[in-house]
Amino acid sequence: ETAIQPEGPGRRWTMEEALPVVENLSGRDLVKGKAMYVATLCQSCHTMKGEGGVIGPDLSQLGTRFSVKDILNATINPSDEISEQYEATILELKAGGSVVGRLTNEDAGNYYVSQNPFAPDVIRTVAKAEVKSKKVSEVSTMLPGMINRLNEEELKDLIAYLVSGGNENHEVYQNKATALK
Repeated sequence: ETAIQPEGPGRRWTMEEALPVVENLSGRDLVKGKAMYVATLCQSCHTMKGEGGVIGPDLSQLGTRFSVKDILNATINPSDEISEQYEATILELKAGGSVVGRLTNEDAGNYYVSQNPFAPDVIRTVAKAEVKSKKVSEVSTMLPGMINRLNEEELKDLIAYLVSGGNENHEVYQNKATALK
């Protein structure tokens, strides 16, 4: 079975353009929403209902704690607010250049850095003797523009999926229009 891919046309989504699109999320498509979640690589770094990556926060309870606007903003502008648990570290090297990634561990002689969110188990060892300075990055390891392949309907399905935590009984999957008749 080939995964459902975004049909687009995508756009460079901004908060101003995206917020009005996702304000009404009734009668959305769970299957398409999950497919967009996978296609836009959310699942590579985030866990939902026990599946996915662990680089970023678990998104299962997202909709119970955050508004649609907050969820959208965190997706479009991931560097606005970074949880300490998930921040990246910048090691400036004495020889020039830097190593950026998630500091997974350190001991007397070395820093251990996970540089690739899509391969978190690949750890680079950096000798402390080679490091000139260490600071916290103000840029999220999550890339902006992850949703830019999506059209309006696909964006609605993705945000509905995030809000619902993948729960098929969530109100975003009930068609309110039929209930009003």
